[in-house]
Amino acid sequence: MSSQIQNDTETTEKPARPRWQRLATNTGIQVLAAAVAAAIFGLLVPGTAATLKPLADVFIALIRLVIPPIVFLVVVTGIVSVGGMKAVGRIALKAIIYFEIVTTIGTLLGLAAINLFRPGDGVAPPADASGDLGSYVEGAREKPIGEFLLDLVPHNVVQAFATGHIIQVLVFAILFAIALLTVPKHVSEPVNRACGKLSEVFFRIVGMVIRLAPIGVFGAVSYTVGKYGPETLTALMKYVGLALATLIVFLSLVLGTVTRLCGVSLVRLIRALRKELYIVLGTSSSEAVMPHLMARLETFGCKRDVVGLVVPTGYSFNLDGVAVVVPMSAVFIAQVYGVELGFTEQLTLFLVFLFLSKGTAGITGSAFVTLANLIAAVQFIPVAGLALILSVERFLSLMRAMTNVLGNAVAAIAVARWEPGAIDKDQLARTIGRQRRTADKQPEETR
Repeated sequence: MSSQIQNDTETTEKPARPRWQRLATNTGIQVLAAAVAAAIFGLLVPGTAATLKPLADVFIALIRLVIPPIVFLVVVTGIVSVGGMKAVGRIALKAIIYFEIVTTIGTLLGLAAINLFRPGDGVAPPADASGDLGSYVEGAREKPIGEFLLDLVPHNVVQAFATGHIIQVLVFAILFAIALLTVPKHVSEPVNRACGKLSEVFFRIVGMVIRLAPIGVFGAVSYTVGKYGPETLTALMKYVGLALATLIVFLSLVLGTVTRLCGVSLVRLIRALRKELYIVLGTSSSEAVMPHLMARLETFGCKRDVVGLVVPTGYSFNLDGVAVVVPMSAVFIAQVYGVELGFTEQLTLFLVFLFLSKGTAGITGSAFVTLANLIAAVQFIPVAGLALILSVERFLSLMRAMTNVLGNAVAAIAVARWEPGAIDKDQLARTIGRQRRTADKQPEETR
């Protein structure tokens, strides 16, 4: 799975190119340059810039095109390579425990920050809800536990792949892998080999699509600046700034502590994932880099079986950015409308969110849908206040998405680190370890 990524990073025998050529052909640099150029373009010709959103939509659609088959193939080959359901169950249990602990801490941190600094005090509530609000509020309702569980099981395998419902694809992949483990080897081995070869093909497609990232980022940033203008953040600067600061604290304290326990440098991890983070910064979509993230984690030394189980599951159950920001948004709306939330109300908000944040897995724009569901479920926060959040949703979305990517990368490393034989410790130390070895202190090759 990681062969495509390794090919991108390994040094070849060709003569070294000039530094400016290496920088010019570096995808990460191209993405960053595209974002800056798009921001300038959006300021100069906002009318034209606001029409470029299809460029971003096409790029994200191309990535989403291959996500379901990649998840299926990686999970199947990963589980079969483990060789038994006992090990699979152990990995899954560790992952779920980790997800719940980290997202709970993130939610509590967000609630503490919004109650301490109260950015909603003094902000004028909107006269009416935005016209864009209806599509979100229409489906906002509390989802019964039975419906949530039923939604995990695909009614039709083809439909699960066609709609990109990752959890349903994951469930089917697990069932398929279990079946492979129960049939004779002369049946299972050819199927497993075929899945491995197919995964290489799909990751090759991902590598081709990633080359189009600068175009997608240019369209996304141009649209945002052109449509909303630079003044978008002015009225809600306090809240957006607080959300950003809280996410930074979460990354530094919570994920920083986990990485230290794993012997990993968070700074080196962020540097190693900078190309993926640039793409997320431009597209506001963590899903756009999921296949590339899974391959990158293998180059850090994580075994395929852990990556294949933890990352796809984490994209529905370990959305750290959502865990921090969505409860903050709900309390912010209450503050704007002068609704005082006591301990009982905030405890209710906390408990309902823990459930609802898992109930909207696989839905496009799931964070805002979760917020709408949360407000509809608790019934003591004005729904019209969603228009306030919608006005800065684009900016909140990119902050959440970057946190989600880092959170799932750390989760995979943590589970692999604590699972016997699931990680190459030497490779981990060389790539993102806290202490660089003498041989590794030479300048890193530009990716």
